[in-house]
Amino acid sequence: MELLVLAVYIALLSFAVKLFAGNKSHRWIHAGYLTAFLLPIPVWFLFMNIAASVTGGGISASIGGFVHAAATVITGFVFLYIGYTSKKVQHT
Repeated sequence: MELLVLAVYIALLSFAVKLFAGNKSHRWIHAGYLTAFLLPIPVWFLFMNIAASVTGGGISASIGGFVHAAATVITGFVFLYIGYTSKKVQHT
């Protein structure tokens, strides 16, 4: 179940950034920085608190939140890579 929630979360995040950024490289770069450096901390605490209240787990809830935060960081670096290297994306 955890992997399904993680896959849906990453898919929704990627879809939202694709809609927002379009073909503009500076938007991909800004979305990458926000996703890689700003979003993981709230995601970690949000998923940690949700998992702890639903399951009653302690350390496992923290690990689940950390997994979601790490996936968010990796996704943010992918957005940065797209913004800096893609030839289809317009550089404005």
